[in-house]
Formats: sequence, C-alpha cells, structure tokens
Amino acid sequence: MRPFRGHSRIRGGGLYGCLAALALAAAFLCGAGCGPEAPAGQECRVTWVYDGDTIRLRTGEHVRYIGIDAPEVAHDDRPGDPLGTEAARRNRELVAGKTVRLEWDRERHDVHGRLLAYVWLPDGRMVEEILVEEGLARACAVPPNTAHFDEIVAAQRRAMAARRGLWALPPPVPERFYIGNRRSLRFHRPDCRYGRRTRRENRVRFESREEALRQGYCPCRRCRP
Repeated sequence: MRPFRGHSRIRGGGLYGCLAALALAAAFLCGAGCGPEAPAGQECRVTWVYDGDTIRLRTGEHVRYIGIDAPEVAHDDRPGDPLGTEAARRNRELVAGKTVRLEWDRERHDVHGRLLAYVWLPDGRMVEEILVEEGLARACAVPPNTAHFDEIVAAQRRAMAARRGLWALPPPVPERFYIGNRRSLRFHRPDCRYGRRTRRENRVRFESREEALRQGYCPCRRCRP
C-alpha cells in the first residue's frame, strides 16, 4: 500500500505543478507582469487609448507616456484643446490592440498612480517621438525622467520647422521675454507667479517663445505662454 500512496503524492504534486505552470502561462498571455517591477523591455498589449498620451494595458494598468504632452480631448463639461481629437486618433492608430514594449525611466509612477513609460512599437519606433514629429504633441519632460529628452526635442524641432500640427496654429500673444526654469524645464510669462518664484540659480531668460520650445522647455499650464 505504501508504494500506492507514494505514487498518489507524486501524481498530486505533478498535477499541482501543471496547474501552476498553466496559471503562469495564462498570466503571461493576459499581459501580467507589465508593472514597474517588470524588467525593462516588457511587452504588453494595449486595450484602450484615452487620448494622445495615455493608454490602458490588458492588465488594467494605465500608462502615461514619458516626455510629451498631447492636447487634451473634451471630457465632462470641459472642451478639448485644438488637435486633441486628432492626437487621440493618431495614438489609437499606432497602438490600439497592439503589443508594445515598455521602457521605464528613473521614476515609474506619476502623482495619479499611472505607470510612466516610453512606448515602443514592434517596428522599433518610439510612439512619443512619432507624435511629436507629426506635431500632435509637445516635448514636455518631467525630470528626472529624461532618458530620451534629446530625441524627443529633436523631433519637435523638425515639426516646428515644417509647421506641422500644433505648430501651424496661431501662437499665443507674445511677450517681451519669458522666464525658464532649468530644474522643471518649464517656461512662463514674465508676470506668471510660478515663473517669478523660480530661484535665481534655476532661472533662464528666453527672448522668444520659439527659443524656449526649441530647447525643450514646456509651456506653463497656468499662464499658457
């Protein structure tokens, strides 16, 4: 009888092992392990596109693109920004239903709890760079996540030179100069209270809005320079 009991334990252990293996395989196929603890280069399936810079993975996690800011789409009672719908549509064309590769930077979550990642297509192109080069998003780095800052800013310069998308829209009323913050990589109108609070060692003066944008500084959301 003892051999029979031992055989039962072996079969039971094998059964549990098989079930565990199947569970792991199912989790992998469903996109599990796409969180910030996953290794760089983790591939995940996109199930929803919210706008030009935010997506949802099959795991249910939300991902905010690093280094760019796309115009807002209309939601609730707030109207959308110019080209917000176009940016969301283009983002949907690029990633919806596809398996993309996520690349982390130094900080992996934003203040809203969303994952922060550079998103790469199967053909090796970075989604952030595509959207910026097509004029459907601005370069907008949030230090310390600046691993691909140079590539994204270069794409913005090309879009500005070609007057594509956002760069074909009428610019805001110009100022005599603008205040930039080296630490936050934001620039402000001279009367903006956030710009005036910039410490002297972090302050940089721009003679034009275009100069600030060409250097990769992002417009302040309050004063909208």
